[in-house]
Amino acid sequence: MAEELEKNEETLIFDKKMECPICDKKFTTKQVKTGKARFLGTDDDLRPRYSKIDTIKYDVCMCPYCGYASVMRDYENVTPKQRKLLMEKIGSKYKAEMAETTVYTYDIAIQRYKMALLTAMTKPAKLSEVSYLCLKLSWLYRGKIEEIEQEELTESQKTAIAHCQKNVDQYVKQAYQGFTEALLKEYPPICGMDEMTMNFLMAVLAKKSQDYDVSKKFAFMVVSSKNASSKMKDKARMLIDAIKEEQGESE
Repeated sequence: MAEELEKNEETLIFDKKMECPICDKKFTTKQVKTGKARFLGTDDDLRPRYSKIDTIKYDVCMCPYCGYASVMRDYENVTPKQRKLLMEKIGSKYKAEMAETTVYTYDIAIQRYKMALLTAMTKPAKLSEVSYLCLKLSWLYRGKIEEIEQEELTESQKTAIAHCQKNVDQYVKQAYQGFTEALLKEYPPICGMDEMTMNFLMAVLAKKSQDYDVSKKFAFMVVSSKNASSKMKDKARMLIDAIKEEQGESE
C-alpha cells in the first residue's frame, strides 16, 4: 500500500532547478505540479487536504549545501546582511546532505521545516512567519500519524504515534503563543491570511491549547463580523458549541 501511494505521489511532483541566494550553489528541489493535485478541503486549523498527496511536504525549499531553507515564496528574499549572518550561523556549520529520494517522506519534510524554522529565527523573520512554520510542523506530524495508522499497529508504531502527538501539541502551542504575540505588532494580512481567517485560526489554536475564553472571544468576533463568510460563521458557532461541551464535561 505504501509503495502504491508513493508511486501516485511521484506523478504529482517534479524537480525544480534552484540557485541558493546564500552560497550560490545550484540544486533541485521537489515541487507539486500546478493544478495536478485535487483539492479536497481544509481542516479547522486551515491544513489543506489534497487527494493522493500531502502538499505541505513540498512547501519548503532547502539548499543541500549550506542548509538555508525557506518556504518557496520567500526563498529569494534575503538581504546582504541576512546572507552574511545565515552563512556564519548555519552555512559554516552545516554538513551537506545530498541523498536522493523519489518523494519527500514525512521525516524528510519535518527535517526541512525544522531547518526553515532555524533559518527564520536566525534571519530573524517576522514572528508570524516563525509561528506559521510551527503550525505547518504540527500539520506534518499529524500527517505522519495518519500514515502510520493506515497499517496494522505494532507496539513500536504506537510509541511513534505518541511521540508524534507530543510534537503536534508542542508546535500547536508554539504557533498559538507566537501568533498571539504577533497580533500585537502586525496587521492583516498575516502570512496571506485576512483578519477573519486569522481570527478563526486563533479560535481553533486557542481551543487546542485549552485556552477556552480566548477561543470563544475570537470565535464570537467571527460570528459577529460582516466580513466573514456564512461557512466560516457556521464553523465558529460549532467551535463555540464544542467548547461549551468540553467545559461541561470538565465541570
